[in-house]
Amino acid sequence: MAGKNLDYWYDEQIKRYLIQIIRIFSNFQTREYTKDGVRYNRVPARYGDMNRMVAAIMRKGSENIINSAPFISVTIQSLQPARDRTHEPFLVDTTQVAEREFDQETQTYQNDQGNLYTTQRYMPVPYNLTIQMDLWSNNTDTKLQVLEQIFVLFNPSIQLQSNSNPLDWTSVFEVELTDIAWSNRSVPVGTDESIDIATLTFTCPIWISPPAKIKKQSIIQRIIANIHSVSSISDLGYDEDYADFFGDIEDTAEVVVTPGMYSVRVSGASAVLINEQGVPVPWTDITEMQGDVRTTSLLKLNTSNDSNNFLGEVCGTVSVDATTSSNLIFNLDTDTLPTDTINDVDKIIDPRENYPGDGTRSAASN
Repeated sequence: MAGKNLDYWYDEQIKRYLIQIIRIFSNFQTREYTKDGVRYNRVPARYGDMNRMVAAIMRKGSENIINSAPFISVTIQSLQPARDRTHEPFLVDTTQVAEREFDQETQTYQNDQGNLYTTQRYMPVPYNLTIQMDLWSNNTDTKLQVLEQIFVLFNPSIQLQSNSNPLDWTSVFEVELTDIAWSNRSVPVGTDESIDIATLTFTCPIWISPPAKIKKQSIIQRIIANIHSVSSISDLGYDEDYADFFGDIEDTAEVVVTPGMYSVRVSGASAVLINEQGVPVPWTDITEMQGDVRTTSLLKLNTSNDSNNFLGEVCGTVSVDATTSSNLIFNLDTDTLPTDTINDVDKIIDPRENYPGDGTRSAASN
């Protein structure tokens, strides 16, 4: 039951640290004189925690196979909590990020602003990682060549980056050389006593980060301001022009502000975007704030005067009208139409000829 309340996650953080550390030792070379001239051999570097089955396969099932050298193996010697680097465990750092707009058709990023995100990062846990590097060599000259190339890198440490995420505040870490064992004959090397092993110890202060919380921000589409009754309009901090524009302020008034003060005029299967002067304007003024119009895009019309009444919304899908930029093709969802409506008007009544009490049988029947 306890495991059902905790979501599984695994970010391969220690694995990324190991990969970066192994890359430090992956490009060293040794010089060898042959009958054909000077030859440079690359020294392989691998993670040294090999299980028995893999070791048996590499030895071809025989104990008489001699291990190849030179060779570098990297293993984890220890991993301990770093209490001296522990900070506020309940700290939450909030960062806002703006993406560049991505064009799905060309699969490229544009120069305009795209999605907005809020990232909440939680305090990581500090650990001290101790790495053991073993250099396998079959002669002293080879051993000196490799160690000299390694020693010049650590003065006393080097910095690495575990990933390229700009929001990861633990991506940069240090690797410091702390100990050198010139020769270690206690490591099992089979029957070949000519292989010498030099052991170098490195310490790495690392951080293990919990998952971050990412929220996608939405652009404000409508602002609703509640205005309560006061003794004077000046008490609100506005002049008289405010009342002239919005009308008299009663007990409670509501002002709805839309982007650009635009409105929508729906006629049949056409939805036209118009400005304050009643002039049609391109729909891109609105859609560029949210993204492209897609097959799942909806247009919702509130048929009531209550901005919080979502039950009276009339909905329908929209698509781009290639001929008119100010028009969207509106496909009404008839299931969202209100049920308490009157039938369509199919006759016109002249009140001068037909009216209640005019002596005719039924004005509606004429």
